[in-house]
Amino acid sequence: MRIVRGGVLLAVAGPVAVVGAYLLAAVALASLPVDGRPAVRNGVEIFVCTNGVHTDLVLPAANGLVDWTTDLRHGDFPGTGPWASHVSFGWGDRAFYLETRQWSDLRLSTALSALFGGGPSVMHVYAMPRPAGSPDCGALRLGNEAYRALAAFVRGSFRRDGAGRVIPLPGSGYGATDLFYEAVGHYSPVETCNEWTGKALRAAGVTVGAWTPFEGSVMRWVR
Repeated sequence: MRIVRGGVLLAVAGPVAVVGAYLLAAVALASLPVDGRPAVRNGVEIFVCTNGVHTDLVLPAANGLVDWTTDLRHGDFPGTGPWASHVSFGWGDRAFYLETRQWSDLRLSTALSALFGGGPSVMHVYAMPRPAGSPDCGALRLGNEAYRALAAFVRGSFRRDGAGRVIPLPGSGYGATDLFYEAVGHYSPVETCNEWTGKALRAAGVTVGAWTPFEGSVMRWVR
């Protein structure tokens, strides 16, 4: 009986210890700043937005440095108009994104697949107005060099065809102003959607935590 009881305790203690170590590392590394470039007063305004779980980058649709319409066709967003001055980018697991339109759609198999399956990833793109004043967003200003670096990171996250064009998934959007595209990389407990945002900000020289696996790990640096 003691042997059985000891085995049960080890079976429970092992996963608990792993989860505890993961959370401890997440807190510690999210608090450890990777120092970036000094902040600028005048520059390209970008936003980092959250839905409470997931973070997105919101960038100008076009300016003198980067024109996203060279990658994203207007026909992919038939519901947009002159108000769509910005584009939102969010990276994540393909199955989770496409099969979980609402939290009520979440299934355990989908969540486990996202964590451990190593399946393909997608980029979720929204055409939207400037989100200034939203309590769900933090604003940053980047110098020209920093913004180009950020845009290069985002562009490099799209999977592309032989001609270098992004690959849309027709009919995959939630509405007429968004669409999913094939992306590079695989979601995991280490490479999360929020760590993608953190990597993008670090590429731009924004001071942010060394590892940002959770929504709060990112937003604490941009609010």
